[in-house]
Amino acid sequence: MAPRSTIFEVGSVLAPEGVVRAAALRVERGIVREVVTSRARVRRLAGAGARVVDLGEGCIAPAFVDAHAHLELSGMMGLVPPGSSPRAGAFTAWIRALIAARTARGPTGLRDDALRGARRLIATGTTLVGDVDSSGAIALARRDVALRVRRYREALDAGDPARTAQALKPLARRTRTNAGTRFFEGVSPHAPYTVSESLWSELGRLCRARRAHVMIHFAETFEETEWLEHGRGPLSAILAHAPHASGLDAIERAGLLGTRTALVHGNRATKTERVRIAESGAALVHCPGTHAFFRRERFDARAWLRAGVTLALGTDSLASNTDLDMGRELALFAAAHPEIAPTDAFACATRNGARALGFAGRAGELCPGAWADFVLYETDHTSKRGVLPSIVHGRARLAGTWVGGRRARAEGPI
Repeated sequence: MAPRSTIFEVGSVLAPEGVVRAAALRVERGIVREVVTSRARVRRLAGAGARVVDLGEGCIAPAFVDAHAHLELSGMMGLVPPGSSPRAGAFTAWIRALIAARTARGPTGLRDDALRGARRLIATGTTLVGDVDSSGAIALARRDVALRVRRYREALDAGDPARTAQALKPLARRTRTNAGTRFFEGVSPHAPYTVSESLWSELGRLCRARRAHVMIHFAETFEETEWLEHGRGPLSAILAHAPHASGLDAIERAGLLGTRTALVHGNRATKTERVRIAESGAALVHCPGTHAFFRRERFDARAWLRAGVTLALGTDSLASNTDLDMGRELALFAAAHPEIAPTDAFACATRNGARALGFAGRAGELCPGAWADFVLYETDHTSKRGVLPSIVHGRARLAGTWVGGRRARAEGPI
């Protein structure tokens, strides 16, 4: 017997080709099978035994993809101020304070914080996250929330080869995953300024052998580039063995600049580096809330898009942001970059994030074969042209989140 379909009937669906009015979404076994474009088709499917769920006159849209987060830091909001001057060691001081605050939370606190962050993502319309995990917290919390997670195990040795072996230990044990789960593995060499040449070599070998998806902080601050390229600046107080080379060179030498890599921030990347990243097929993740938190210079999103780089959005963490709401991140991005069309801005928060995490065609869009992960919006706009801008600029009200065709509740275990 063929599996029974569920038809989610609604006023409109935000499909890959645009807003479809008087539409419905047909789901089987948690997978999108069809964007239904007529009420007559809905009636025929219902007559054939499909279950119809009436969601009113709102709009079904793809759920958000948070392409970069540190969910274990979700208890840190307001604990670590950003400082005042990026050229006077403010970022280095922030790192010191963050490490101390994270240590004080302890394993149980970090696990609870990761769970709280995951539930906040679900509550605000995100169903897939790329989470950089230094403690194992999200692995402990994952059974209690409906979120899909690409967990990137973090590795760093502060540039000191004597610490390389210890940095590799958390990567030795792999969590069993398969296509039927919501939990997928990855590796995060933290950043070029915190990874020694020996650790780069080992991580490159490991990631190539596992065909691992990789996430790397890259070209985030002035302090970082000063240390990497010149061996000077505030980071010299906490790091060893400056490579006197660019961060992108280190990543490429390790064989980790490619289609399975997502670079994060890229605030100080050069035009030449943008071209290299585009040619490699790597993605770039921008975090608007964190960018605002540190009061950084304007991010040149248009330059990244013009270079042909897949540009995604993330929340980073509550140590450097005030919320984990991707709807807010999208609105901040759209406000900061009015030159970018709403369709392209929305893609950065959905489809591009899925591509960055290795889930193209499975998340971030409502196409046949994708996970039935979607949100329902209530919006005053009834025209096709008005629906998407109302979502992008935060004027539409989120009315619910579905994962695999099932309503996801954020307040407790599923």
